[in-house]
Amino acid sequence: MKVVAFDFDGTLHHPPNGFREEDIAAIDAWRAAGHLAISATGRSRTALAHGMRGSSLAFDYQVLSNGGSATDGANEQLIFGHEVSGDVLRAALDAFGSREGLAIFGTTLGRVDGVFANNIGATHDFTAHFQPMTRADIPDHRFAVVPIWVPGDTQLRAEVVAWAVELGGLEVAQNQDYIDLMAPGRSKGAGITQLLGELRLPRESVQLYTFGDSWNDLPMHAIADVSHSFPHSPEEVRAATDHVIGAVSDVLGGYM
Repeated sequence: MKVVAFDFDGTLHHPPNGFREEDIAAIDAWRAAGHLAISATGRSRTALAHGMRGSSLAFDYQVLSNGGSATDGANEQLIFGHEVSGDVLRAALDAFGSREGLAIFGTTLGRVDGVFANNIGATHDFTAHFQPMTRADIPDHRFAVVPIWVPGDTQLRAEVVAWAVELGGLEVAQNQDYIDLMAPGRSKGAGITQLLGELRLPRESVQLYTFGDSWNDLPMHAIADVSHSFPHSPEEVRAATDHVIGAVSDVLGGYM
């Protein structure tokens, strides 16, 4: 079985330009040939649906929240979900809830995501549809990721990462300007591996191709048979992949 796993933002989705029709056509042809196409994204269920609105892009399965959950291709049936403790979100609010230059969110295993603090004075397309929430809302939801958005300040971003690592009891992933706090052991690689297990596809029976542009894609690149990054990827990501390509459609057809 041939399986391809795609990151979403920066790989298939390129705001403000949206999707390349050539990439969508290549994925359609891949699926029509009987192979599986999986999204492997840091986005939650609602955030991915928001990002895909108005497009014809389709997948067979979704690995969401950096491997924290997975659904069917229609994003209707939850296949598995791993919760990050609400105490992690409370700790983030205690440490950074009033800090200028960042925003704190909570994405869930359900149908709603929340904004808990936004001290930036701006919104991002990724989170524009999130609902305002407070500490009082935390017990009412099952959170998959606590994303902390730190745009344009590498020193503050490094401080947040160091704080999260010291806090312990969680997984930390960086996706461009976002720092994602997740349940222990979660990553895109772990999520893909678990999904293959749920589908009863032994890893040795699968030829796995991965496409992803950022640091949070490294765990899935590490388990791939063939991995791909892009010219805009950080140097560390480019160095860790087998190929640096211009677009998905440049190479996907050659693997069919």
